[in-house]
Amino acid sequence: MNVLICDDEWRVTEQVSELLQKHCAENGMQVRFHLFDDPCAIKDLAGYDIAILDIDMGDFSGIDLAWRLRKEKPGIVIIFLTNFIQYAPEGFEVQAFRYLLKTNMQERLVPYFEDAVKEVVRKKQIITISVNSELIDIPVNHILYLESNLRIVIMHLIHDERTEYRFYGNMTDLSEKLEDLGFLRIQKSFLVNMEYIEQMQYEKVHLRGGIVLPSSAKSHKELKQHYLKWRGKNRWAIS
Repeated sequence: MNVLICDDEWRVTEQVSELLQKHCAENGMQVRFHLFDDPCAIKDLAGYDIAILDIDMGDFSGIDLAWRLRKEKPGIVIIFLTNFIQYAPEGFEVQAFRYLLKTNMQERLVPYFEDAVKEVVRKKQIITISVNSELIDIPVNHILYLESNLRIVIMHLIHDERTEYRFYGNMTDLSEKLEDLGFLRIQKSFLVNMEYIEQMQYEKVHLRGGIVLPSSAKSHKELKQHYLKWRGKNRWAIS
């Protein structure tokens, strides 16, 4: 696992690295840390799994760097460090995983890093489907949602060369396998990746890309509670 640390104060960059290297050594984690105090010096933007970035770095902000990283590697997990709470909305725009005030770094950096590692592992998980007797591996974070039509399952994809796969399958079995990976069965025929839910309304769910799917009115309260619980554990937070 490769971790990028970038802060225009080298002292802070080293402090973050020392805290996390100590944690990784104590827990037997194989992690490579790449330290920079100049965002313009970073070349291999697609080579990192986690990025820990200062937001305010002069002319080239951490937000600018985050957009570039996100473009090269959509699944990168980003933690912002800052002294200024007012930058929080900008972090939300670039899908930051966590937002950490530097005054709380000693207490919160390691727990946030552990959460980020779990998110990287989750994003790297794959499921295998059989299409015309060919076994195909699909990264879980490439699945937008699954749709069933009789015995045919249509897997709709995002961040992939293909837009969908069709295969024989059972939605109940798929739901049981994918529930722990962040999927929610919003209706008998639809299983959605909660990472891409933008809004949950009564009887419908809005997904990234302007997709709107029907959801169960009878189970609306339960579905929303399940989603909010997942979101609280996995989405952007400030501390």
